[in-house]
Amino acid sequence: MRKFILTLLIMFFPSFLSGQMFSLTDQYTFNTLAINPAYAGSQDALSAAISYRNQWVGFKDAPKNYMFSLHTPLYNDRIGLGLLIDNYSIGINKETSFFGNYAYRLELREGKLALGLGFGAVIYRLAWNELDAADADDILLSNNAASAILPNFSLGAYYYTQKYFIGFSLPMFLSHEMDQSGGKYKIVNRFSGYNYFLTGGYFIDLSPQIKLLPSLLFRYNPNHAPQIDYNAQIILKERIWLGIGYRNSDMLTGMLQFQLNHQIRMAYSYDYDFGRIGKYNSGSHEIVFNYVFSYERIVSGPRQF
Repeated sequence: MRKFILTLLIMFFPSFLSGQMFSLTDQYTFNTLAINPAYAGSQDALSAAISYRNQWVGFKDAPKNYMFSLHTPLYNDRIGLGLLIDNYSIGINKETSFFGNYAYRLELREGKLALGLGFGAVIYRLAWNELDAADADDILLSNNAASAILPNFSLGAYYYTQKYFIGFSLPMFLSHEMDQSGGKYKIVNRFSGYNYFLTGGYFIDLSPQIKLLPSLLFRYNPNHAPQIDYNAQIILKERIWLGIGYRNSDMLTGMLQFQLNHQIRMAYSYDYDFGRIGKYNSGSHEIVFNYVFSYERIVSGPRQF
């Protein structure tokens, strides 16, 4: 049985490399660099974020994601630079991405329009040694320590004001495939493998101390059903964010954020899956910590997204 499973993994390994894997993210409103390179520099200060997501708690070898991002505008305020390190795993399939991000920003009416490019490399690895094999000398294990380091690129656009934002991106759009006969990898630009992301949100003033932020994330891949996140967050005194969301894959999300001061923000979200798969797991958890080091100019408060 184990050999049969390993054979299936080998047969479908090209599909694992057909494109960059993307873990779900609930906190896209202020951790947008994960999906859009044009977000670099948009907080108008040197900003760092660390996030962790544990999906489908209770499933063995379920998806886990660790991410670090750092971005800042340059002194002329036209250019934003960013760094993104992303480690994603599901079972024995591992990916680690190192990406530089460049954004060119233009003043447009009451806001800014940023056009972004991401460029870097993705390390793919199938950790066969993590399998509990009955025969440690199994030829399927010894001959298939698959790994690769391959380049990739991202494109994006992001327009934002103090009241609303909208973004469009194609993150890590190149595809990678392995030639089974030669054991080498090739880069493929296939439109059918692109992931298209569209995000947007708008601040509504309910009172001087209370705001409402409805937002949306739309993801489309020609090979899969569209995924839509509908979120709404109440902001109390620009300090506490309470939110709820619905993902059209039968998932409810609860969100909580604390803006401790102008520099520190912490966020937590919990996903409850009320679909068929939800019977077998205890939900998903996501934690984000954001630190803004300094401001380039005097401002009344930190950017809200």
